[in-house]
Amino acid sequence: MKQLLRLVGSLGLLVLGACGGGAGSGFSGTVTAPAGMSVENTTVVACFYVAAIDDCDESKSKETVIRATGRSGGFSIDGLAPGDYLIFAAKAGLFGFYADAQGEPILVKPPRSGINIQLEAATSLGQVGQ
Repeated sequence: MKQLLRLVGSLGLLVLGACGGGAGSGFSGTVTAPAGMSVENTTVVACFYVAAIDDCDESKSKETVIRATGRSGGFSIDGLAPGDYLIFAAKAGLFGFYADAQGEPILVKPPRSGINIQLEAATSLGQVGQ
């Protein structure tokens, strides 16, 4: 997982072209931008994590875009396959992920609500997973 986070951190923006259909389990929560910034056009990605390859399976990953114009906005991603997911949010120059109290990424299984992600400057992500 550290290798994956370094890769994502160096990119600064993770946007998967994956899209799937059907109803089912999903995730919901809130993304918050730094003071003075908006979450509008932030992409939230539910990355289906495959430990054996330490990477996302794009065919099972999904994304959504937040349209709210304030500092904080809600998201919902539905129709996910059972399994482990890393949840990321990205907007030009900003990035964040669902983390534990120590700032480490959390693998989550759907359904899950109350996922809160704080966006930070993407330039500070070089320290992720090191």
